[in-house]
Amino acid sequence: MYWLVAEQDGALHVVIDDGDDQTIMVDPETGTITEQKPDGGVIVRLDAHRPDTKEDKWFANLVDKIDGIKLSVIQNDLIDGIKADDASRQGWLQNGARGMDILGLKIESPGSDVSSTGEGPVMSKVRNPLLLEACLKGWANAEAELLPASGPVKVKSDGRETNQEDDDGDRLERAVNRYLTEKAVEYYPETSHMLLWGVYFRGSGFKKVYRCPMRRRPVSEKVDGKDLIVSDTSTDLRSCGRITHQIEMRPSVFKRMVLLGAYRKTGAPPPNPEPDAIDSKIAGIQGTNPTPDRPEDKPYTIWEAQCEIDLDDFIPDGSKFKGEGIPLPYLVTIDKDNEEVLSIRRDWDEGDEHCNRQRMYVRYPYIPGPGFYGTGMLNLLGNASAAMTAAWREALDAGMFANFPGGMIAKLAGRQINTDFQVGPGEWKPVETGNLPISQIIMPNPYRDVTPGLLGLIDKITEQSKALGQGAEIPAAEGIANVPVGTMLAQIEQATKVMAAAHKGMHTAQSEEIGMLVDLFRRHPEDLLTAAGDELSGWDAQRLLAALQNVKLVPVSDPNVPSHIHRVAKALGLVQLLQIPDFKPLLSAKEALLRILAAMREDPTGLVQEAPPQAAAPDPVGQAKLMDAGTNRMKVQQKAAETQTDAQQKMAELDAETKMHELDTTKEVIIHQADTAKVQAGEMRDQATLAAKTHLDNRTQDHQENMDHKGHALEVAKAGLGAMQDQRGHQLDVAGHILDAKSQADQSALQTHQALNPPQPAKPKAKK
Repeated sequence: MYWLVAEQDGALHVVIDDGDDQTIMVDPETGTITEQKPDGGVIVRLDAHRPDTKEDKWFANLVDKIDGIKLSVIQNDLIDGIKADDASRQGWLQNGARGMDILGLKIESPGSDVSSTGEGPVMSKVRNPLLLEACLKGWANAEAELLPASGPVKVKSDGRETNQEDDDGDRLERAVNRYLTEKAVEYYPETSHMLLWGVYFRGSGFKKVYRCPMRRRPVSEKVDGKDLIVSDTSTDLRSCGRITHQIEMRPSVFKRMVLLGAYRKTGAPPPNPEPDAIDSKIAGIQGTNPTPDRPEDKPYTIWEAQCEIDLDDFIPDGSKFKGEGIPLPYLVTIDKDNEEVLSIRRDWDEGDEHCNRQRMYVRYPYIPGPGFYGTGMLNLLGNASAAMTAAWREALDAGMFANFPGGMIAKLAGRQINTDFQVGPGEWKPVETGNLPISQIIMPNPYRDVTPGLLGLIDKITEQSKALGQGAEIPAAEGIANVPVGTMLAQIEQATKVMAAAHKGMHTAQSEEIGMLVDLFRRHPEDLLTAAGDELSGWDAQRLLAALQNVKLVPVSDPNVPSHIHRVAKALGLVQLLQIPDFKPLLSAKEALLRILAAMREDPTGLVQEAPPQAAAPDPVGQAKLMDAGTNRMKVQQKAAETQTDAQQKMAELDAETKMHELDTTKEVIIHQADTAKVQAGEMRDQATLAAKTHLDNRTQDHQENMDHKGHALEVAKAGLGAMQDQRGHQLDVAGHILDAKSQADQSALQTHQALNPPQPAKPKAKK
């Protein structure tokens, strides 16, 4: 909410409005500036610059001054023309809606069974991100070049500016950059959105530059390509006969525009918009309804058309077009749903005798043609991305079927309660075979896993698509510093030709956009004065207009350097040139360092210091005298050093002799102590030897006595053993005699028995 303080009839009138959050406002009627303070106070400048209302009268709404019949003819012709323009681009709109599916932004669950789609019978719903990757890489590079953090504008210098002009240019540059980064908070996000979804995805991005009657300042907003209706047979914005911006406007904003006088009051019923194919697709991806459910939230659809109309009554007298019946440019606003004209305004400057249409739209191209909307990544990689999606799905489904195969089952097994078997590890399921072998009942389909040929095809399509989408692979190995800069730049330029050409087109478009903003600042200098703050303190409208006239503002981006890689390579080239002995004296090391830091986007403040001043060449005569004095001083110092050395040498010799005497005395003492210790050691050794000999003799005698005792016992044992052996021998002899006698007795008994019992003769056999 803000306070708008206006002066009228000598009294102050305060109006409360709920516009955007602003702390500084300018009354468009009186030029009074109102500034809010954080503590709740308000500062009102009643003596501020009062804008010229003549321009407002020139661009006033003419719809109420046109005859009803004439207005109906204009309305019908214009609506028919806009519908024809819209019909000519339906193919482009359908491609955009189809492309939203190819991007794969919507998360889908895989199907539970095989379904037939545009990519063939599949279960998986995965989509290849080839197209999305190319769009994101291009968008990131373009945003880094066109939208730096410090601001997109710089001063173009030709080297002939005075110090005052340089100072004015620096302050103006900071003021415009502050306006675009802090005041016009919509500039960066709108431009970023336009680069991604307009330039790189669809082929063309559009910006609308105008002075907003609600925000009371110049704005530069993106216009979605689906909302900018231009015949697809046109080539550019300057040559086309009709440009229509389709605007969705909330009912509250529509009522505010009517209250401000921008639109005329109508008794039309509430709007009932119909979403187009792209809006429906985006809503489906987001999971929302393309149109609000509540009637109070449904927006108005406004057609704002830059067209040519024959209105001779509103051509100034004296103009060469007066009475010629030639259509001139007008800005017409139409309520699409109710088909009612809301406003008609002149669309050329009052002082322009050629009545050329005012520039309001800027097109950021990617690849021009074949139609008006150009060629984007969707056209370049859409088919390849769809093919990769089909290949991915085929590979995933092949892997699924290879691991979980399906097949056919005989009707004999139809008595099965369930023919879908999910068998876990170690499980067995019963199957009704009808008394037939199970191999004759069930047959799996001959599914195959992913083939090497399909994988090779996927890699080939990916490689060629990246080359087409300018996915440059820049070497960054360990030895990159030794690669010649010319070779590296050649590789980069070869890999980024399309990107470089697109960057040149976008740089030109941004230059045109900045020029249109500067034109709006020239018409309304108070808009920049109130938004710049301290950057333009002490300036008035006249000085700002003079600076805008003398200073050329251009984009920060370089049309010949499409990416940061190029800048780093050029900086590396400067480093290599400074290392060449033939070039080093011809180059300024400090200037080269500043350019290298600028290429690296490093702030040199506090980093670069001035080189130390070089000493002046000395006088030869004074130098010779100085050398003589130095030589004499060196001789005196040398003589003093020699004297001191001799004294030190004598003292050293005396100390050496003293130390030698002390050493001899110490040596004698040590020798005497050694002899005494030797005598004591000999006595101790003799005593130990005697004690050891006595102990050894005692041990020897004890051992001899022990041996003698053992020998006597051994002789006694030998004698007892001999007696026992003799006794055992006698016993053996007696036993032998007894055995011999017994054997002879047995032999005699056997002979006696044989004699008493002779053998009987054998009986003869009887004859048969």
